[in-house]
Amino acid sequence: MYRIFSPRLLAVCAGTAIISGCSYFSPPPPPLAPPPELSFTRYQPIYLDVANIDIVEEYKSPMREPHIEHLLPISPAEGLRSWVKDRLRGAGAEKSMQIVIKDASVISQELPPPEGSVPEVFSDNPNRRYVAKIDIDMRIYGSDAMSEANVNVIATQTMTLNERANVEDRKRAFQRMMYDLMEMANAELEKQIFKHFVRYIMYAQTP
Repeated sequence: MYRIFSPRLLAVCAGTAIISGCSYFSPPPPPLAPPPELSFTRYQPIYLDVANIDIVEEYKSPMREPHIEHLLPISPAEGLRSWVKDRLRGAGAEKSMQIVIKDASVISQELPPPEGSVPEVFSDNPNRRYVAKIDIDMRIYGSDAMSEANVNVIATQTMTLNERANVEDRKRAFQRMMYDLMEMANAELEKQIFKHFVRYIMYAQTP
C-alpha cells in the first residue's frame, strides 16, 4: 500500500550515504542510443515488517530556472516512486515506513565558452551542465512519534550537453541521466536497508 503525503517530519538519522556520478554527452554526432527503461523489476523485492509504506514529498520544485526537473520526461521524484513500487513490499501488521523526498532537483548551469572561442559561432563544445540530485530519508515508525530506525541516501548525477543537440538527443540524454541517477540510488538504498533495517526485513535475497 503506497500513499503520498506532504507534511514535514523530524527523526533521528541512523545512517547516511552520499554518492555521485558524472557523465558527459556532446551530440551530435553520433546520436544517442535509446536509454533503458527506468524500472527495477529485474531486482528482487524486499519484504519489510511494516503495514504501510508512505511517500512524503517535502521537496517542492520552484518550477523556474535554474530548476528544470518539472520539464523532464522523468523527474527524480518520479524515479523514486518507481523504485518504491518495484522494490519494497509491506508485509507486516503494525509498523509503518515513511520515505521522505527531501530533494529531487535538476539544476541547469551555463558553462563559460572555452578560452579563445567566438561566442556567436556554434561549436561542438558543451554549453550547459545539468546536475540531478535525489536526497531520501527512510524512516520506520512503531507506536512512538520518533522513528525506530532511519537511513539517508543522497545521489547526484551530472552531465553536459552541446548547444547543437536536437530535441530527441536531449530527451535521450535526460532519460539516461535519470536512469544512471536511480541506479546509483538503488544500489545505495539496498545497501543501507540491509545495514540499518536488518531486523525489519522479513524476506529478501541478500545482495
